[in-house]
Amino acid sequence: MIKGFAVAALVVLGASQVDQYLTHGRYTDATLAMLRQIRHSFRI
Repeated sequence: MIKGFAVAALVVLGASQVDQYLTHGRYTDATLAMLRQIRHSFRI
């Protein structure tokens, strides 16, 4: 189970780095904004 989390974290990190390189973080910023809105909707 921990191995799965480690693999998922590496994939997300890699995708973020590719996004930063190719689109200057446009999709990473949008995803983080969406996650913030979800967090606020659950009042966490």
